[in-house]
Amino acid sequence: MLFWLSGLAVALLTGVAVSAYLWWIRRRNDEIAAGLHALSGLRWREFSRLVLSALERRGMVVVAAAPDETRDPRGIFPLTRDGQRWLLSCKHGSAYRIGAAPVEELAANVRLGNATGGILATEGQLEQEGRVAAQGHNIEVLDGPRLWAELAPLVETDLREQIVGQAAARAKRHIAIGWLGSITLGALMATTLANSGFGAADSTATIAPPPQKPAAASASADVVAYREPTEAELQEQRLAVSRALSGTPGVVRGVWQTRLTLSVDYQGDETAIWPRICQQVELYPALRTVRVQLNPPAGSKEPVRWRQCKTI
Repeated sequence: MLFWLSGLAVALLTGVAVSAYLWWIRRRNDEIAAGLHALSGLRWREFSRLVLSALERRGMVVVAAAPDETRDPRGIFPLTRDGQRWLLSCKHGSAYRIGAAPVEELAANVRLGNATGGILATEGQLEQEGRVAAQGHNIEVLDGPRLWAELAPLVETDLREQIVGQAAARAKRHIAIGWLGSITLGALMATTLANSGFGAADSTATIAPPPQKPAAASASADVVAYREPTEAELQEQRLAVSRALSGTPGVVRGVWQTRLTLSVDYQGDETAIWPRICQQVELYPALRTVRVQLNPPAGSKEPVRWRQCKTI
């Protein structure tokens, strides 16, 4: 029975390691990614107000009114703290890759405005050249995970709970798959040791182990079933959805604002058009939880809405 104990030890160790990674690291990363995706779906004015509110929690005070929706998103917000002047620049959109140019632009405004320093906020990512430029000009960059940590307490409670719940559900599902794989690995190791004669001195080692191949095959099939498409495959799927929506009754057009935000212009009754949109989106499992921005016809009093066809 020594080989069965070895297989059990391998299964337990592997299962615990995979579970720890998925829960403490992957779940957190998924939560951050979903949070940034939700922020990218906001209008620029809503996003900038959240950032200003977060900075006010630091003790900063806005000394100029926030711009309206028509203002250029590259606008600068003057702030003060302890008698010192700071400038805030918001780069809205998760697709942003911040290089040296936006940082240098903000640094120039800091110098011209006799400010102490600047803050650049974006849901995107600061590249290495931008990081070097920021360090040389007293520019603080709130990008990606750092930005979500600042804004998460200010996001609507329902939305924040949805983001956390979806990340936890995804982690639990993957943990279950991980345990199936761990059990399969342990069974295969035990079978291999038994066939190699390991532990033959143990009189019980000659007892044939219960059949494990069906469970292994089932677990492997489950793992394959959850394979996520590559970025190239996702791009093809997004293009296919846009093409299909262009010919859907009631839909004017469907374009992707970001990788996870589908903007749909429609005409007519939203309740009748929404199932047609979901019918196209749900053809691709990886896109079923994307955020859909519903834009009413021009001149309509209906507000812009954000919905999801499926939740995790």
